[in-house]
Amino acid sequence: MRPRSTRLALAALALALLAAGVGLDGLATGQAPVDPALLGPAPDHVLHTMPDWVPFGGMAVGRDVFLKASQQTEFGIGHELVHLRQQAAHPIWFWVSYLALPSWRLHWEAEAYAVHARARCPIDGEHGLAAYLSGPAYLWVSSQDEAAAEIRKFE
Repeated sequence: MRPRSTRLALAALALALLAAGVGLDGLATGQAPVDPALLGPAPDHVLHTMPDWVPFGGMAVGRDVFLKASQQTEFGIGHELVHLRQQAAHPIWFWVSYLALPSWRLHWEAEAYAVHARARCPIDGEHGLAAYLSGPAYLWVSSQDEAAAEIRKFE
């Protein structure tokens, strides 16, 4: 492959793999703001705005947080900051396990969704956090009951 083709292939692969990543659409609407004390100190990060055509709501890589403008709320940023902390603590294992092991993707996301739960976003129900986490946005990593139980571990 030529270098340009390699870069394009890697970018396409990264987008495809991360399509199962964070998608916060609709979760922050009408909810109370997150108390910054619930999040702890924010890791050093740079916030970038993603275009609306990207098939997921956001992602965090290294110290960069990428979110659509509609997701740049305390919920969305807090969620992604959890992922930055996870990546800093487990730089290789985070990505290997997130992309290859659905049970670990559930674990990583449940910890991030606990930010929402601690701010009183509902976990259960048709439109709750567990329904979203157990659905197509995360490639059906678990049942709704399993997702709810995992989120509650971090509340």
